[in-house]
Amino acid sequence: MPLNPSHRVASALGTALPLLLGVAAFFLVTGGALLPPGNVRWLQHSDLAQSYLGWAFYRHDPWTLPFGANPSYGLEFHSSVYYSDSIPLVAMALKPVAAWLPEPFQYFGLWLLLCFALQALFAWRLLALATPSLAARALGCVFFVLAPPMLVRLGGHMALCAHWAILAALYLYLRPSQERQRGLWTVLVAVAMLVHAYIFLMVAALWAADLVRRALAQARARQVALPAMWQPVLREAAQVVAATLAVAWLAGFFMVPGRGMHADGFGYYKMNLLAPFNGNGWSFFGLHMAQAAGEYEGFNYLGLGGLALCLLAVPAWLLGKRRAEGAPRRMLWPLLAVAIALALFAVTHHIGLGAEQWRLPLPAALQKKLDRSAIQATGRLFWVAYYTLLIGALFALARALPPRGLVAALGLLVAVQLVDLRPGLASLHTALVQRATLDDAPPLEGPFWTQAAQRYTRLRLVPSRILAPGWERLARYAREHGMATDAIQVARADWKVFTQVRTQQVQRVTTGTPEEQTLYILDPAVAATVARAARPGDAVFALDGLDILAPGWNTPLPAGAANLKHSP
Repeated sequence: MPLNPSHRVASALGTALPLLLGVAAFFLVTGGALLPPGNVRWLQHSDLAQSYLGWAFYRHDPWTLPFGANPSYGLEFHSSVYYSDSIPLVAMALKPVAAWLPEPFQYFGLWLLLCFALQALFAWRLLALATPSLAARALGCVFFVLAPPMLVRLGGHMALCAHWAILAALYLYLRPSQERQRGLWTVLVAVAMLVHAYIFLMVAALWAADLVRRALAQARARQVALPAMWQPVLREAAQVVAATLAVAWLAGFFMVPGRGMHADGFGYYKMNLLAPFNGNGWSFFGLHMAQAAGEYEGFNYLGLGGLALCLLAVPAWLLGKRRAEGAPRRMLWPLLAVAIALALFAVTHHIGLGAEQWRLPLPAALQKKLDRSAIQATGRLFWVAYYTLLIGALFALARALPPRGLVAALGLLVAVQLVDLRPGLASLHTALVQRATLDDAPPLEGPFWTQAAQRYTRLRLVPSRILAPGWERLARYAREHGMATDAIQVARADWKVFTQVRTQQVQRVTTGTPEEQTLYILDPAVAATVARAARPGDAVFALDGLDILAPGWNTPLPAGAANLKHSP
């Protein structure tokens, strides 16, 4: 049935208004300084450089299988665009047109704008399930587009700004219509996999909760036998898992074997129990609690307005419960079970309550597995509970109050939230604008570096090292001159191959058999040994704060270089 004009206007507003709110929040927080595709100044260091340089190498590498392979970024132990946190969903979509894109080109500012817009859109859709009031929905969206756990990720983890995927999963769980549920979940879970592994983990957990809910609801409604109930569940599970495995393989997720997925940090990068109350520099009203060093990953401040909202939701829920007696209810326990389980995993067995820390004893075998778990930054896993709390509180308030009362209450709560978050928002805005305008990473320039780029096709560190000090400068030089390099930073690597390559390259340069097409940057600890073993035509010298081996150089050293072969 076609929509009448009033419904069409409402539908258009239901899409345009939240998108505008999200865009406005993006410019409020960032000033728009991150948006220009040619501006890469803010992507010069650490995690931001990892994401940008992973894409910068990837766009120029030839197509291969899997499509996400990034061989120039890491050489033998190269990973993929997945493990440089370059948002493979976007990187793989842009690679076919990379030759027509300007140089340099970054899409991360546009990605962040999209994240803000989608965050507002899915928050709006969730709130539409609670209230028809446009004003109430607009006010409620503020708690989502300015959620501190999302905003702090602007400092370095751009893929992790995709909190909209969690909201989309919550919307699929809560929406009244169940049409196309299998297809929508398939797309959402696969997209989450192409954004970031942690986002995928949370979205997949919510899908599993919804799958259980729908199976139980259908069994109850149709009174079918247990085996018949699980048939559609298994079909959907097979479809979602197959789609996810396919896109994961295409993006290069499986290029790092299981042994390379191990990481250290479980129980360190966790959430403190007081995290929802800990403004940690974001609170105008001074809400600040002590925490352990690694618990910054569990920053999950609700804001004073958000805390007040959750507090008011308790009597509102009790009042609304009495009013809604006899009304149909959606099965919520699978959602709550997932939210609680992820929250407990976020806290881990290393329990922190402010400055106090306790460690629950675990069986030795389990402790060993957890210590090497691929999931190390567990504090992030509270995000499902964080948004479930906000949504539940807003639903309870909407059920208990009339429309005008709801708007008035939300207006007051949003005002408190904005005042409270003002220090954090102002500090973040200033930092982002300064980072986008300040070029504090001088490139490697000079006659030698130009000549070396014409002569050599690879740039190596010896000994090989991931996340070496100053790696960003070396990787940027290699990329600008079309050289492959192992001076990189990645989230995961095949450590067995890495160790083999490291040993092999140290042996080559210390026995006078370097690769002819490779320019080496030496660790000072091995420079003297390399200089003694170097062949007559090899140059070993210090320049621009680096110790360098240039195999077969056979020309005078560049001006300003200190010859290490003649050092005592």
